Amino acid sequence: MTATLDAGPAGPASIALAPETMATAPKAARTGIVIDASIDVSADFLADPDVAVIPIPIRIGGSTYIDQHDPEASARYMRENGNGEGVAGQSIPLDAAQMRNFFIERFALDYDSVYCLTITSTRSPIHDACSEGSSLALAHIRGLRQVADMRRPFQFRVIDTRNMFAGSGIAAMALRDMLAAQMSPKDVRAELLRIVDSTYTYYIPDDLGYARTRSRVRGDRSIKLASVVLGSALAIKPIIRGYQGDTHPVSKYRGRAQSWGKLFKFAARRVAEGQLHTPHVIVSYAGAMGELHATPELGELRQACERAGVSLHVLQMSITGMMNIGPGGLTLAYSGPVPNEAP
Repeated sequence: MTATLDAGPAGPASIALAPETMATAPKAARTGIVIDASIDVSADFLADPDVAVIPIPIRIGGSTYIDQHDPEASARYMRENGNGEGVAGQSIPLDAAQMRNFFIERFALDYDSVYCLTITSTRSPIHDACSEGSSLALAHIRGLRQVADMRRPFQFRVIDTRNMFAGSGIAAMALRDMLAAQMSPKDVRAELLRIVDSTYTYYIPDDLGYARTRSRVRGDRSIKLASVVLGSALAIKPIIRGYQGDTHPVSKYRGRAQSWGKLFKFAARRVAEGQLHTPHVIVSYAGAMGELHATPELGELRQACERAGVSLHVLQMSITGMMNIGPGGLTLAYSGPVPNEAP
């Protein structure tokens, strides 16, 4: 779902604009991208000056972590919660009023168009808070732009990616490609929605008990109690597919090595078919990255991507993702046609 806000020159004239803010008013139109911090994207994406990240505070016991794709914060989280302490964690996303302030401060005068991408609204309140916050910001942004004599319309689109973590990152990175190619706003919207509707995210939790507890907090019932009891005894690792806001298990294997290997080989076949809707595959991991890079099948996926001209992004999972999936959890995502097989 998308929410589009348009602000013309009309608006309240009583809003005063600070002199230092007026001095920074831009001369050319710019388009910004804002993502919530749980979305897994590459470092070069985050380094783009037109990208902003909505931080998500995480509270575990007496400790607070700010999820905003900061490597030091992620390392601290893993160091202090490597034994599953995050199962009792609580995310405290910004509410609508805080979103309003964030949007005004970051985008009101420096941009004419903004795309805000969030993880699926079926598992998180962030999308609703962003939608409400952008609506609250609109009147104030109109006033600021009038005082700055900015007559160009202002557009703010809130996009529900209908996925989580690596899956939401696919839409974000595809959007950046479209903006770099200077596609028209109409074409961007149509293509972005096509990608959102065709993105598949595969989750492999390492600890089924942890993952079930956390998933139920999000309203996800894809991991059953019987599966946890049996899976823990036999070291079963399920592969769970996320698609269009829903999740369900599609296969299961004995041990991490087998489940990871099957998933990476499956993804390599999808890449080799040459039908991906955007040239990106994202893998995010809630653990030491050396463990992931040592997997032989990941090397096979990397080679398949190189041959096909697809970018493979192997990333540290966001703190929010690590808290929800658990230590050792993995996600992989791409956008493409309906798969003809399960991993």
